[in-house]
Amino acid sequence: MKTKFLIGIIAIIAVILVISVILIVIIKKRRNYEVIEIEDEVINKDEKNRVKENKSKGIKEKKKKEGPGILPNYSYYKMSVKEFILWGLLGMAVAFAVGYVFYQSVAWAAIISLAGLFYPKMKTKDLINTRKVKLLLQFKEALYALSSSLSAGKSVPMAFKDCYNDLKLMYEETSDCYILDELQFIIRRIDRNETIEDALADFAERSALDDVQTFAYIFTTCTRTGGNLKEVIRNSSQIIGDKIEIKQDINVLVSGKKFEQKILSLIPVVLVAFLYMSAPDFMAPLKSISGRMITTVSIILILIGNLWAKKIMKIEV
Repeated sequence: MKTKFLIGIIAIIAVILVISVILIVIIKKRRNYEVIEIEDEVINKDEKNRVKENKSKGIKEKKKKEGPGILPNYSYYKMSVKEFILWGLLGMAVAFAVGYVFYQSVAWAAIISLAGLFYPKMKTKDLINTRKVKLLLQFKEALYALSSSLSAGKSVPMAFKDCYNDLKLMYEETSDCYILDELQFIIRRIDRNETIEDALADFAERSALDDVQTFAYIFTTCTRTGGNLKEVIRNSSQIIGDKIEIKQDINVLVSGKKFEQKILSLIPVVLVAFLYMSAPDFMAPLKSISGRMITTVSIILILIGNLWAKKIMKIEV
């Protein structure tokens, strides 16, 4: 009996691991081109040529439906049907494994696996947060490049163009470089005789990042009041850049604790599985009605502990 149970556990874990690896590989391949967006009304001839070259090379470019405008709303991400199914299956597989370890019943594990349908929603929040973190780090480099160009005596429109060229060299091999798309769109709006203030305000609204909104407000205020724009941008860039670096340092310090939290969340599952394999008679009372109730309460407490730990480690600067 013990041997059959052990073989069943090993088989379930092996199937889950194989499915998880396949799903992760498929999803990562899709993320390579998911952030690219094209709009024919504002694209120039060079961009059209680039699109044709990419199509001939088999590189996919996809229009976004993430919000108004031609650039994404960084606070919104809508999964495709395929992504939702993939992440949902992954969540259900993990929930099924946990349910089977705790309840030792395929029926109960199948019921618990339905909780995996909520995982795509959680993953969407993680994708949004990851995208914002990348954008913030890229924005910091853009601030430094913009401040350097202005300090060299260049005009504001020319400084934005130089900033784009500098960052293009830095991020030319990066697939998810959002700041290049933003700077390119700002330059296009400048070439169409639109104000930089409106372009920055649009970028700040879509990014939903306090540092970007602060910079846009400072730039607009300084332009309207006739202040020393170069000096103000240089000082504000330094202050905002230091704030972003503090956020990076905090994330580095907290990353170790996040890993520990993940390990601690796995310990109860591993411990219960070990006890069922090594001492099934000791765990037999958990198969009764009262035992099922205790098991359910334990799982709920584990989930609450994980959510609480994530909330504690979410530090705002």
